[in-house]
Amino acid sequence: MTGSRQWIPFGGLLATIAVAWFAVVHLHGQTARADLTNAVTAEVRDAQGQVLLQGPFMAVHEDDDDVERRAVLQAAGADADAAGEAEVEIARTGATKQEVEFSVRNLPPGTALMFVIDGTDVATATTNQRGRAEVDVDVAMPGPAAAR
Repeated sequence: MTGSRQWIPFGGLLATIAVAWFAVVHLHGQTARADLTNAVTAEVRDAQGQVLLQGPFMAVHEDDDDVERRAVLQAAGADADAAGEAEVEIARTGATKQEVEFSVRNLPPGTALMFVIDGTDVATATTNQRGRAEVDVDVAMPGPAAAR
């Protein structure tokens, strides 16, 4: 009897992990190629292509001498409390890829999203049950690496 009681907490732990896994954002990185060094606009679109969030990129001073741009995303549609952030980080010399991050909140749960920079789709995700989604993907630089 005591042996089967020890399995109950372990089974509960496994069930919790399984539920958490299904609740997290489903991230699908794209194979986009774009030079985002001078990115202007970040957008989050729904599956129909409607812009839900958008914002302009601003240059950010970095101590590590990388090129970094950030955008505060504000609601562009009916969901006035939706918000988010976008960031692009690129090594100043010899970069072959760029790190792109998006974070959104207060969107409807289960919403399929497209993350777009200057008209280029860079990733997709689905919001979790709390209306949040995060992506962190690498976007390849076009052509040979060049000094920035």
